[in-house]
Amino acid sequence: MPLFVRKAYFCLRLSIIIPMQKAVIVPFLVLVLLFSCLAIPLQSQDLTVIADQLRKHVSILASDSLEGRGLGTDGKILAKQYIAEQFRSAGLEPYGDDYFQHFDLRIGLARVPASNVIGYLPGSDPELGDEYIVIGAHYDHLGYEYRGNDRVIFPGADDNASGIAVLIELARYFSGQRDNLGRSIIFIAFDAEESGLLGAERFISDNKIVDNENIKLMFSLDMVGMYRANEGLELIGMGTFENGVDLAREVASRTGLEVSKLTADVAPRTDTWPFGEAGIPAVHVFTGTRSPYHKPEDTWDLLDYEGMALITSYMTELVLNTSITNILHPTRRFERLLRPYGLRISPGIITNIGRSNHVYPDEFFNASGVFAFSTGFFLKFQFGRKFSLQPELLYDYNGSQSPAGTYRRHSVTVPLNLHLYIAGDSGGFVKAYPIMGGYYRYHLAGKDGGTSLNFDNQHPSGEWGINLGFGLEILRVQVAYTLRRGLTDLTANPGSGSFANVSYFTMGYKF
Repeated sequence: MPLFVRKAYFCLRLSIIIPMQKAVIVPFLVLVLLFSCLAIPLQSQDLTVIADQLRKHVSILASDSLEGRGLGTDGKILAKQYIAEQFRSAGLEPYGDDYFQHFDLRIGLARVPASNVIGYLPGSDPELGDEYIVIGAHYDHLGYEYRGNDRVIFPGADDNASGIAVLIELARYFSGQRDNLGRSIIFIAFDAEESGLLGAERFISDNKIVDNENIKLMFSLDMVGMYRANEGLELIGMGTFENGVDLAREVASRTGLEVSKLTADVAPRTDTWPFGEAGIPAVHVFTGTRSPYHKPEDTWDLLDYEGMALITSYMTELVLNTSITNILHPTRRFERLLRPYGLRISPGIITNIGRSNHVYPDEFFNASGVFAFSTGFFLKFQFGRKFSLQPELLYDYNGSQSPAGTYRRHSVTVPLNLHLYIAGDSGGFVKAYPIMGGYYRYHLAGKDGGTSLNFDNQHPSGEWGINLGFGLEILRVQVAYTLRRGLTDLTANPGSGSFANVSYFTMGYKF
């Protein structure tokens, strides 16, 4: 259904609650209500005014006096107070007695205080008002460090004073549009994102406003200051709720914004992740890392404020539309991934570097090792959050020292490994796992010393074996140590007991 029609339908639903007591006044009130509902958010305003407001917020939050908004700094306290004052002046309802959700972090042996800043606006629809949309942005950054006698500040203008600035202006705008909101909106400035998404995790685990199942959608504004440099806006996770991708494109065409990327996966490196893990569709609103990411040069004067104003305009349309949509459901794909055995398939590339040799279980010696190498592709079949199967297709260069000199083979190897996730950090993007599986290796060619290997009758052309190891998965990168032990006798003499043995350092990348 077109955006204009959806808004008209919602406004008509609101209009029927006006008391029908005076036949002359009622039609006039209905027309006024419809006109106000169908007005285009921010598009009628001068975006230059919005850009100036955004510039003011960022210049304050990314100033040297706020010390990079690092954990334990006075500057971060000033930042949270500034945000709370902006929420108060915008007219948001407080989280409790004030706008703060306080919690403690343990950093080494120290306890460090932290605070989310939270305000909300109740929705006006009698049916949808008990459902919530969260708009969040983290306000913490890296603080400062000493280089010699100089204190070097990481101001974090794009990361993420830019997101906080847009959050404040969205709160101000929607506070003036209360009668047009269907669902309620929670605005959150998250703390401790840089420490592992801990502020978002704390809100999900200790949310005193609403039960998590009533949160239908979450937006994270994280690094939105480089619109033109990135040639558009990325919406990571827009496909986690029904019709989200179509809606994003429709609103983009109305506001003149360029959407450069739309995905159906929840971003793991920002505050969307704890929401996605809780079953809530979550969208990372993002313009890329072309700013001086995590560097002292990420200063307020480098940002694209006109682009940020356009993003603010776009988000008013997008959020208003999702607030009045009758049904806001996760996609089947997203729900399937949340099940204990939900399947996700990811391709990737992998490289193994190590040493290989022949072992002789019936002898008192083993052959010396030689350089070994393999590379190729894999498909990762992840079942829920607990385990995955990973078949691989590799070119394999392996061998051993031998009485004739060096024994070398060129092979195609097909491993099949089980990864069982046994540990990971709280953000969910670092996982530890043992590796267990098997492989089949087909030998294409080889030499023992200067003699070509005869795979017809002197050496087996195929080889079976087992894989064992331990690995870490860090976002899309796999790092592992793997052992491959052959179960097929390598000689033509049965019972001679010569078997391949390889130890690898493994690096993989998942697309």
